[in-house]
Amino acid sequence: MSYEAPESWVVKFIPLSSSVESSFWVKYCEEKLNNIQLNEDPIDISGSYGNDSRLECRENSLSSDDVHQSRAMMQGQLVGYNTIETFQKIDKNKFIRDSFLPSFNDGEISTFIVLTFADLKNHKILYWFAIPAIATQKGCSIRASYQQEVQKCFDSSEISLLYDSFLKDVWHSPALPSFFLYTKNSGCLPFTRKNYDKLCSKDGSERIIFCFLDTPARTQKEQFMGWQMRNMVAFLSLNWGLSGQTVQILSFRPKFLRSTMEQSNDMSILLHVIVPTTADYGEELQVVGWEPNVRGKPGPRWVNLQPLLDNRHLAIQAADLNLKLMKWRMIPSLNVEKLQGTKVVLLGAGTLGCNVARTLLGWGIRNFKIVDNGKVSYSNPVRQSLFTLKDCQGGEGGGGVPKSIAAAKALKDIAADVEAEAFVLSIPMPGHAEPKETIKSSVEQLDQLIRECDVVYLLTDTRESRWLPTVIAASYNKMLINAALGLDSWLVMRHGGDTRGDSSLGCYFCNDVVAPENSMKNRTLDQQCTVTRPGLAPIAGSMAVELMVSLLQHPDLHHAPAPQNSSSFSPTTTDETASPLGVMPHQIRGSLVSYTVMNPTVPAFSCCTACSAAVINAYDSDGVGLVYEAAQSASGTYLEDIAGLTAFRAQAEEQLNELEEDWDVDE
Repeated sequence: MSYEAPESWVVKFIPLSSSVESSFWVKYCEEKLNNIQLNEDPIDISGSYGNDSRLECRENSLSSDDVHQSRAMMQGQLVGYNTIETFQKIDKNKFIRDSFLPSFNDGEISTFIVLTFADLKNHKILYWFAIPAIATQKGCSIRASYQQEVQKCFDSSEISLLYDSFLKDVWHSPALPSFFLYTKNSGCLPFTRKNYDKLCSKDGSERIIFCFLDTPARTQKEQFMGWQMRNMVAFLSLNWGLSGQTVQILSFRPKFLRSTMEQSNDMSILLHVIVPTTADYGEELQVVGWEPNVRGKPGPRWVNLQPLLDNRHLAIQAADLNLKLMKWRMIPSLNVEKLQGTKVVLLGAGTLGCNVARTLLGWGIRNFKIVDNGKVSYSNPVRQSLFTLKDCQGGEGGGGVPKSIAAAKALKDIAADVEAEAFVLSIPMPGHAEPKETIKSSVEQLDQLIRECDVVYLLTDTRESRWLPTVIAASYNKMLINAALGLDSWLVMRHGGDTRGDSSLGCYFCNDVVAPENSMKNRTLDQQCTVTRPGLAPIAGSMAVELMVSLLQHPDLHHAPAPQNSSSFSPTTTDETASPLGVMPHQIRGSLVSYTVMNPTVPAFSCCTACSAAVINAYDSDGVGLVYEAAQSASGTYLEDIAGLTAFRAQAEEQLNELEEDWDVDE
C-alpha cells in the first residue's frame, strides 16, 4: 500500500473534454464512404490541447500530425463500426484497457480513443471519446505532501531558465511537449529514460523535477491537476522503478503558450508526490477515461451533420451514396471516378433520351450535352420523364419549350452537381435536301460536340438521322451507343468505333444493302411518330446505359471483344469479353411479344454506307461536301457509290446470274 506522509492529501484530477470540429466528422464520413468502407481496423488520428482543458480534433487530424505551435499533440486511434449494434455491444472497459496498455508500455503515456458509428444515409455520427488513465486499486490513491506556486518556490533565474529552455529547444517542435524533465542546472529535456539516468548521475535524482503541460480550466481551483499527471505518475511507478518514492512534479501552467509566453502571472504549481507502489495498481491494471455524455452519465454522444452542411453538399453526397456502397462489398473494382468524369452527348431528348438521361444520373454521370430540335408537346410528359405540363407552353414563338432546354433544366433540378448544356440543332440527313450553309453550320456544330465528348448516345426517331453521328463517331473513334424502338421490340447496340482497323464490330447500318433515305416522306401520322409500347423505352434506355458502364470498366472500352454467337439465348463469354459488371454484348435485341432477349454479334460490313473506310475517309477529307451531296441524293445512290455498295450489288447480281446458268446446265 502507499506510504502516507504526515499531512499528505489525495490529489484530485480534471479530465480533458473532447472538442470535435464538424469538419473532422465531414472528412471522416468521406473517408468512410470512399476508402475505409467496411474495414473496422483502428486508424491513427491526432488531437491537440492547449491551456483550455479541451482535446481538439480538426479536419487535418485524420491525415496529418500538424498542430498549432501553441498546442501539445496527442496521438489517438479511431475505430469505426459498420452497425450500431456492434457499437453498442462492445465491452468498453476491456476495449480501453486492451487498446491503451500496449502503447503505454511502449512509452506513449497519453493517448486517446474514439469509437464511432457513422449513419451515412442520415448524416449522423454516434461517437464516444476516451482519454485513458491508469487508476489505482480501490482504497489507494495518488497523494501529495507539498504544494506551492512556482512563483513562491523558484527564484527569478530559475523561472527564466524554465521558460527559456522550454521555448528555445527544438526537440519538441512544432508541437509543445506533453511531458518533460527539468533541473535547475540543465533546464528542460525530453521525457526519456536515457535523459533521466543521465540527470541522476549528473544532478542527483532528488533534484529532478518531472513536468507535464497542464491545462486546468481557469475557473477551477489550483489543487486540481490535469488528467495527464495520472499516467505520468503510473509510468514512474510501473516503468521507471520509482514505486513508493516521493518525487517532485511540476504542473506547468504558463499564462500564454508559445511565442506569447509570459513569466509574470505564472500559474504553475510544484508538488511533492508520493508515487503509488506497483501493488497499489494491482496485478491487473485498471484503465478508466470514458467521457460522459451531455447528461453527465457514461455513454456516447450523437452529432447531426445535416444542419452543418449546405443543401448542395447533402444532395451531391446522397446522390452518389448507392455507387460508393457498391464498392464496399459487391463490386470493389468499380471505377466510380471514371464514370463521374465521363462526358456524354445525347442525340435526341424524346422518350429514349429521357430514360437514358435518368439512368445516367444514377450511375454518377454529371456532364451532359443534349441535342434535339423539337419542342415539348402535350403528348410528351406522360412518356418522357424529364418533362411536365409546364414545358408544353411558354416556348418562344408559341408552343412548348425546346426539348433539349427543358431536359437540361430538369437534370439540373434533379442532381445538384449536373452540368447540362442544351443545343437546339437539326441533324442533316441523307435524302433531306437543305441549303449548303445550313448543312455546314449543323455539321460543324455536331462535329465539335462529338469530338469533345467521351460517349455518344444515338436516340433519334428516324433511321436516316442516325447516319451522320455514326460517321462522325467512327471518324473520331468514339464510343457510340445506339438504341431504337419498334412497336413491341427494341435494339441496343454499340458501334465498333473506327472500322479502318481489324476485327471491328458492325454499326447500325452494316446489315443494310441500301443507303438510308427520307423515311418521313408519304407517311401517315402513326408512321411518322414513334408508336411503341410504353414499357419498351425504360428497358432499352437502361440497357443502353448499363452497356456503356460495362464498357467503361473494361481496359479496351468500346473495342472490347464481344461474346461469340451461340445457339442459346446466353452468349458464350471469356475473360476478355467480360468486365467487372459482366458480359458486354455487341447487340441486345428484345421482344415483349415473346419476352426474350438475344445477343447477336455482327462484324463490320466493308461496304457500309456509314462506317466503311471509304465513307469515313470521305468525311475526313470534306465532311460538309459529303453530307451536302448525301442530303441532295433522294435515291441514296451517292452514298452507295462511295461505299462501294453499288459495285457490291452488281457483283452479287452477276454471281447469282452465273449460279442460275449453272442450274440450267444441270437440268
